Amino acid sequence: MSATHFQRAALPDPRAYFKSVGLRLVGRGRWRSVVCPFHDDAHPSLRVNIDTGAYKCMACGAKGGDVLAFHRQRHGLSFVQAARDLGAMA
Repeated sequence: MSATHFQRAALPDPRAYFKSVGLRLVGRGRWRSVVCPFHDDAHPSLRVNIDTGAYKCMACGAKGGDVLAFHRQRHGLSFVQAARDLGAMA
């Protein structure tokens, strides 16, 4: 059985990741607003950090520290499966 290792450096760039999953980043600066995919949202209430991937919804409370956490929460995946999806498991 071969061992697999998580490689944080292999996670996608947060700005590119958020755009690739169809989120329209609004605003300027490090923290941008997007329509929250975790609840029925009509106005951008999710704040995402385009440098670190951290996110926090001001309406539903969804939050996490990076694109891996976002991907896990959005798709209901385990850490290992989300890391594999994002190409961060070797």
